[in-house]
Amino acid sequence: MADFSFYQIAWYFCIYSFLGWCLEVVFCSVNTGHWVNRGFLNGPVCPIYGFGMVIVLLVLTPLKENLLILFAGSFVLTSTLELITGFVLEKAFHAKWWDYTDEPFNIGGYVCLKFSLAWGLGGMAAVNLLHPPVETLVAILPRPVGWTLLAILCALFAIDFAVTLTTLIGFRRDLREMDKIASALRRRSASLSRDLGSGAVAADEKLTARRTELESRAAFLRAHLLDRRLLGAARLMKAFPDLKIPNHQKALETLREELHSRKKK
Repeated sequence: MADFSFYQIAWYFCIYSFLGWCLEVVFCSVNTGHWVNRGFLNGPVCPIYGFGMVIVLLVLTPLKENLLILFAGSFVLTSTLELITGFVLEKAFHAKWWDYTDEPFNIGGYVCLKFSLAWGLGGMAAVNLLHPPVETLVAILPRPVGWTLLAILCALFAIDFAVTLTTLIGFRRDLREMDKIASALRRRSASLSRDLGSGAVAADEKLTARRTELESRAAFLRAHLLDRRLLGAARLMKAFPDLKIPNHQKALETLREELHSRKKK
């Protein structure tokens, strides 16, 4: 186990969270043809990369001269972290943020062999090539300045997490309401008429008014979710194109279709 101070670990986490975000943005932008703000949080960070590199550095730095062990260790440690993170996020937020089900040799859709091999190679390269200048940068940064910057970054992390959590709660609430509206609109007119009144004409009028009211509310919810592009649900849907919310998948797909149609305009 490498002997790093808390100060070093905190800075390595922040730096590699940012560099991981840069990597994700470049990878997804090249694949999709347009810029995508990747990551669970709104800011330019992917904490899973920060955690992954800190774990790799702590465990494997003493063994970095052995490239085979460094590769195998990076492969196992980062894959385990990705598996645990995917599982915990799904259980905590009732949503699956990425899905490798269609990839060969996957485990629950959380990890797959192709990306695990990439993490193994990436960890090996990062420890031997990327980390030395990062370590030097952290070492030459004056401690008072370093601690002040860390305090600011931690505060920003906390704020960003709170904003993201609030967004997710609102997202699920609006999706739940959209599903209820869709269910009401799918009911048979005869059944709704019996609930709304006994007179056929009056029932038809009430049915039409109620349908218009529900459709207007559904349109408002879609606009509310999709118009908040920077910090809202639209950003999360773009950042995680494979996002699945099993309890509200139909509403999510409706939103995704409208989001895609807006891009074409």
